[in-house]
Amino acid sequence: DYLECLKDPRIVIMIFQYSACFGTELAMDAKLATHFRVYFEMGTGSASALAGCFGMMNLFSRTLGGILSDALFAKFAFPG
Repeated sequence: DYLECLKDPRIVIMIFQYSACFGTELAMDAKLATHFRVYFEMGTGSASALAGCFGMMNLFSRTLGGILSDALFAKFAFPG
């Protein structure tokens, strides 16, 4: 049950940590095109495309990180 899981403080801490990490990532991705445009004097289209690549990388890195984590857990377990 979802509410039962939320009674564990470790779960709540993990939720807050993930929220802060993901929120920071979204804020950085939102400002990245402006950064490229201003500091590297790129065109709007090029800066937006390059900034979009950083967001797209997250799809692959998160997926591959999860797969690697599952594989390592299966091999080494997670002793207390």
